[in-house]
Amino acid sequence: MKKAHRKFSSPTMRRSSRVFLNDLNASKTAKLVAFLLLCHDVTQYFVDLFWQRQDTSSDLADIATVHRATERFGITTRLGQALAKQAKELLRAGRERNGKKPRIRRHTVTLYSHFVKIEAFDGAFDLAVKLIGSGAPRMVIPVNGTKHLNEKLDAGWKVGNSIRLGRVGDRLFIDFLLEKPRPKLKPDGKVVGFDSNYKNGFVFSDGQQVGAEAYELIRSFSKRRKHTHEAVKSLVFAALKKVDFSAIKLLAIEDLKKVRHDTRGKFLRLHNRRLSHWLYASVADWLQRRCEELGVRLERKDPWKTSQRCAVCGKWDRRSRKGDEFKCVHCGHADHADRNASKNLEFLGLAGIYGFRLLQSPKCHSFG
Repeated sequence: MKKAHRKFSSPTMRRSSRVFLNDLNASKTAKLVAFLLLCHDVTQYFVDLFWQRQDTSSDLADIATVHRATERFGITTRLGQALAKQAKELLRAGRERNGKKPRIRRHTVTLYSHFVKIEAFDGAFDLAVKLIGSGAPRMVIPVNGTKHLNEKLDAGWKVGNSIRLGRVGDRLFIDFLLEKPRPKLKPDGKVVGFDSNYKNGFVFSDGQQVGAEAYELIRSFSKRRKHTHEAVKSLVFAALKKVDFSAIKLLAIEDLKKVRHDTRGKFLRLHNRRLSHWLYASVADWLQRRCEELGVRLERKDPWKTSQRCAVCGKWDRRSRKGDEFKCVHCGHADHADRNASKNLEFLGLAGIYGFRLLQSPKCHSFG
């Protein structure tokens, strides 16, 4: 493995790769755990302070505020400035998510180039992560590359100047931050719609369909537990990797950010449990990253009426959709409901509009 830092002139893609520190000795482990606990307390202190001030700006904290933390916790000014920056990022994320003050539960800290240096390890390990002070404990952390990290490096990704140090239970980890120039968007190819359904998997308007086998796996679970989500996630993403993007220049998917908003109590417990395995948010994020790496434009569309509109005549009627079957009550066109929806999303991609609300007429229900 080779460490390389590079400043890219073109837009840059960023990913992360997690490596658990299973071979770290007890002394270094104890020092890193103590450091993470300290960073957690300082970051929560800054979160409380900025929340009281209603300061969620992206500006760096003033030096007087940073010194309040350095005097209280005995940290360096540079570490205080870095933790104050992370506190503001958490506040902005919490405001966008639910408008509430975030409560920090995870023990993680991002260490920039002032705190860390990554080099090739001259010995039995692949990399040496050197913590060089400025508030972080001085030590060398030997790291062996994982399969995921090695695949990324072989694909041309470069290790960045920063890491994310954290703890899950009793296990310490390092997230390596990877960078690569973003490819240009494809000038030629198809516009394809994408519809997802936890019963039928992922349906593309160009005829591709994957992931239908996940439903049988979901039905086999007697209870919803952490390992059930991991099992479904593994199966789903393995299926998505089989999709051929070579002829696609634009992928139109449903914008399902608030699809389950205000649905509490509207479904049976069994249906709710199965629906919780529908990984639409994770799948959308995976598609976003995959399309970025392949130069495919991804657009999110309003799902309103995409399952009730006929992709042939352009008229919508709720009577046309019955379960997985779609048969237009106006023109008689019949198709699988998810395939019909994917074609409607393809139409929105070709038209360059967000949703059918923009095309609705007060006199008729035709969008053709």
